[in-house]
Amino acid sequence: MIRMSLTLAQKLDYIPALVCVATTFAWALLTLFWRAPEYPQSWMLHIGYAVFRRLTGRFSIAQMQYVLPPSNKVYERYMRSTGETPRTVQLNHGAMGHWIGDPHAQHILIWYHGGGFALPANIGYFKFFRSVVVAQCTGNKHSLAIFALTYTLAPVATYPTQLRQAVEALRHVLVDQGRRPSRVLLGGDSAGGNLVGGVLSHLAHTHPAIEPLAVSTPLAGAVLIAPWTLLDPDPADRIVDARGDLLTAAVAGPWSRAYVGRAAPDYFTDLSTAPPDWFAPFPVRRILVCGGGSEILLPVIEDFVLKLRAGFPEEVEFWVGAGEGHVAPVYNLYLGETTETQQGGRVKQFIKRCCS
Repeated sequence: MIRMSLTLAQKLDYIPALVCVATTFAWALLTLFWRAPEYPQSWMLHIGYAVFRRLTGRFSIAQMQYVLPPSNKVYERYMRSTGETPRTVQLNHGAMGHWIGDPHAQHILIWYHGGGFALPANIGYFKFFRSVVVAQCTGNKHSLAIFALTYTLAPVATYPTQLRQAVEALRHVLVDQGRRPSRVLLGGDSAGGNLVGGVLSHLAHTHPAIEPLAVSTPLAGAVLIAPWTLLDPDPADRIVDARGDLLTAAVAGPWSRAYVGRAAPDYFTDLSTAPPDWFAPFPVRRILVCGGGSEILLPVIEDFVLKLRAGFPEEVEFWVGAGEGHVAPVYNLYLGETTETQQGGRVKQFIKRCCS
């Protein structure tokens, strides 16, 4: 995948930026034993969230992409660390798909990672994917594999490139692999949840710039963890205290502008702005939407679920993990917290229902 280059000034800026991050780390450590209840109760997450908030707020997209390994490299390192052979598929339009679990499993979960369309997948994703596969396959006759997409990050490519690549991942599984839609699930978190909504929208309404894809029967299910369905940097009247989350509202503007580019926002980029009848023809049997009780996106997620339930005729389940932050099932693992999240547990239960 193409990586952004940095100017000399941007490289030199790493020095004061790292000092800023180190100061945040030290302060989080000092306040560990008398932090307010709004902060995460785990000491590891208290420190990790504080540092992550500072990192994403202080570094530019280009600076973060310059030092972070791309999703496909993270996948390869993870698979080798578990003694497994990486299985990567080159997809159309510059995308890649990566298998976690047996590609011949009975059910396939296609996953679109988050990160504001600007950050690659981290090791927490693949740890979470492995736990999902193991949970589904242990003591269950219905096996599962995950097909994780590596898409081109913004602003190297802008909308609708990432949506086109997400559709290609589904096309590969349905057409090239010949899998039945009733045994295929879609999943995504944050920006990846946006892509899940975009793919379902494309199946129902066909994006004018993307090759059509028809499904003969509804997909088995869709999972959206903290879906970023409204790219407005100041989207809600109700303010959520960011101290319990790993993101602040400051990143919404730069990340959304990097993704949309010169395009005008539409229902594919901002699903929350679609009318209820937009959701009616979505070809999927059931949908799970998750959010963290302490995440700043929660008001947006709640409003989206109300509209989704008003228009989508099938089952919509909404689950909020009390006290959990943004995409906690993934980022808690990334930060070293191995305790099962409420959202992660619910996702696994939902997948078992979809695969039964």
